[in-house]
Amino acid sequence: MIDSSIGIDPGPATGMCFLDYHEGRLVGRVLLQADGSTARYVLRAMLTAYYGGSGRRSASVERFVSGRSAGSAGADADVTRQLVMELTEELQLFGYSPVIRPAADVKPWATDKRLEAAGITGESGVHGKLRDAYDAARHALYGAKIAGITPDPLLRRKEDGEHASLQRP
Repeated sequence: MIDSSIGIDPGPATGMCFLDYHEGRLVGRVLLQADGSTARYVLRAMLTAYYGGSGRRSASVERFVSGRSAGSAGADADVTRQLVMELTEELQLFGYSPVIRPAADVKPWATDKRLEAAGITGESGVHGKLRDAYDAARHALYGAKIAGITPDPLLRRKEDGEHASLQRP
């Protein structure tokens, strides 16, 4: 049975990450970015095509925090607020119970080092051209850990020696 964890970083450039696990081990990952105006349709297509399984499922959406900081007002902020609602609703329509979390809860734990230890990297590293997708990956990995889908990649020691050099912080 395949367990899945989805992370979403909504905004004008919306990052999405789909992680697949078998017995706690990462067996598949898709990271992508979509324009804010098409994000809902891209999410629906991914959910329809790939995520109708019966395993454990986790979904995390980054909460938009309003305030007086730059970026919390204006057209981009309005798009982001709307996307949080739309993408959360889309996940619910597919049977997910999405959790909306602020980045401040996720990013201190889901560091670059943890993403790399989990095997969530690509040609552009964990920043590069897909910055929003990797921010979504932070939410997906954090959600998978909280849901019990996978252990903390920095603490796990696999029998086959993978990540064996990683020690407790």
